[in-house]
Amino acid sequence: MFCIVSYSTIEKLKLLHDYQKSDYGLTVYSDYHGVRPANMSKWIKQFLLAGLAGLIRPKHNQKYSLETKLTAVKAYLSGKYTNQAILQQYQIRNISQLHQWVISYNNDKLRVNQTTRKRVRKMGRKVTFDEKRQIVRWTIEHNNNYKAAAEKYDISYQRVYSWVRKYRVNSDWEVLKDNRGRNKGKEPTNELERLRKRVRELEARDRERELQIAFAKKLVEIRNREVKRPDDIKRFKK
Repeated sequence: MFCIVSYSTIEKLKLLHDYQKSDYGLTVYSDYHGVRPANMSKWIKQFLLAGLAGLIRPKHNQKYSLETKLTAVKAYLSGKYTNQAILQQYQIRNISQLHQWVISYNNDKLRVNQTTRKRVRKMGRKVTFDEKRQIVRWTIEHNNNYKAAAEKYDISYQRVYSWVRKYRVNSDWEVLKDNRGRNKGKEPTNELERLRKRVRELEARDRERELQIAFAKKLVEIRNREVKRPDDIKRFKK
């Protein structure tokens, strides 16, 4: 059984990178890492079509105007442009979204996005700070076997991976403490604190971006292979 997990861009890139280097098939690899095969397949297609941009998770759901949808659909139906060119030109996240617009257009049902109720994700069990340290130590001592750690401690693969990743940045256990709510509503009281906070935010964002680019560079040659269909996931293992 697979848990409903939200993956960061770096986590998607790492899973794709490790899959490319592995000898496993997509289904076996996905099952071993606790990821839905359909998600892996979707990420591969997104990367092959749009590179790093195809895997970057937007902070908010992307909304498109009716004019943008119509223009993109007409460009697709004209046959003058590649799928990749259309996705990049209109900032469309994946080809399946464009295909859905085409279907709606052909059935005279193309509309502007409607606001939908956000689904509440089921939360995992609460884990103490001491238990997090124990889990991270065990995982590192066992060659970063996240899947085994998840099964041993009855938590998701994603949570184990996240804690180990956070700890490895500076080998600091403090990052595993749950500080939600403790600083809620507190803002810097002077200009110096505000500047320090901004610097920390920019540094964190830059580190995240550097890691994304590093993984993407290792995969970019796959995207550039000559194929008839740019979203053909079979070339990912060639």
